[in-house]
Amino acid sequence: MAPVTTYTALCEREGDWWVITVPELETGGVTQARTLDEVPATVADLVALMTDADPASVEVNMKVHAGPGLDLGKIALLAVATVGTAAAVAWRMIRSATGVSVR
Repeated sequence: MAPVTTYTALCEREGDWWVITVPELETGGVTQARTLDEVPATVADLVALMTDADPASVEVNMKVHAGPGLDLGKIALLAVATVGTAAAVAWRMIRSATGVSVR
């Protein structure tokens, strides 16, 4: 297995996209992603393309700059709500599949 190398992903919002700069890449690696969840895989692919590294050997340290008009508190609340909704849906599916009821 190849040794893991850490790269920094500087993420800045521009319209509907996150523009990602990877300063460790000498030629100025820049890419984009729709969501922050996509950043690690996108950066790993960029590093692999530019350095011939195995994408599995790339670790990504994200630094996010929300920019004006974006509220990180609201983003965090939306993330928590999404996780809560997913958990509720999973619980309903488990109850339905197993016949378990809670009273």
